[in-house]
Amino acid sequence: MKRLALWLALLGSLLLGAAPAWAQAGAAQGKLPIRIGFQTGEVNVLLSYAVQSGLFEKEGLAVTLAQFPAGPAMLPALAAGEVDLAWMGEFPAVTGYANGLPIEILFMERIDATNVRLVANPAAGIASLPDLKGKRIGVAIGSTSHYHLLRALAQAGLKAEDVRLVNLAPANMPPAYAAGQIDAAFVWEPNVGAMERMGAKPIASTKSLGMITGGVWVARKAFVTGSGPAVQRFLKAWDRAQKDYADDPAAVRAAEAKRIGMGGPDFDALVAGQSVAHPSFRQTLTADFLGAPGQEMDSRLMKHLHGIAAFLVAEKRIQAPPADWSGLFDTKPIQTYLAGASQ
Repeated sequence: MKRLALWLALLGSLLLGAAPAWAQAGAAQGKLPIRIGFQTGEVNVLLSYAVQSGLFEKEGLAVTLAQFPAGPAMLPALAAGEVDLAWMGEFPAVTGYANGLPIEILFMERIDATNVRLVANPAAGIASLPDLKGKRIGVAIGSTSHYHLLRALAQAGLKAEDVRLVNLAPANMPPAYAAGQIDAAFVWEPNVGAMERMGAKPIASTKSLGMITGGVWVARKAFVTGSGPAVQRFLKAWDRAQKDYADDPAAVRAAEAKRIGMGGPDFDALVAGQSVAHPSFRQTLTADFLGAPGQEMDSRLMKHLHGIAAFLVAEKRIQAPPADWSGLFDTKPIQTYLAGASQ
């Protein structure tokens, strides 16, 4: 617990001025409260739709939304019990768990094949991965973009020392590219698309590098244990959102397109560029995702998270990988939901 307290104090000091802005999405007597954290700099079609269409309220939930600039900023809020559920990438989830935060992954909400892309300025003479040697590359150090870049460099026979890494927040990469301060960048939508609209050309992606990445729903263990009915209502609303998306993609995307200020056709193009898949709850319980009950340790996602932990240790982002990974996945709520839905 001492290590956790020290780590949270350090992280909190780094995040001064980045406190979440709270927004009430609806509350009424008799509804179960649930506080959801999300990233403003990410694309989350289903969450925006579920909120704007009132799916959570229809299932008897009083939702409070909390905005954060990135996944790591949610970890102190989860530790303080200010957020119950949080949508984030795999890296902050592993970071928090490795540092003793009592959190668990309920499911992988989406898997992205091409959302994270390496783009380069053609004027810099970069047409393929070997051309990166000696170039200035924007990455968010310690994040999935950094992890992706190291894999890309290795495939080209290069090392980190062979390029000039420029540590930038994702939102700062397009301005840096426009100003000629970087020659390339490895990042995700919507910022990677912004650079492509400036003329940057894609060189590599998660798919081309043989990797996986996506977004996961993380919950406080105490919330899952003490608020089972609220978790089940959340899962029911989310299941409905997934089905609505399959039936009418354009209608479901409209809420998120409005949130980030894009027109329908432009937003459709952005989503197409992500190559996103939203696993069903039944797919969640397979080896491709969190694994069948009792077989979570052998799942593709668990093995992926082990690789992330090794990377974070090497980059001195965490002191050591988790001693016990068994508490990170909790598919029991989904099992309960599926059992009830089949009756």
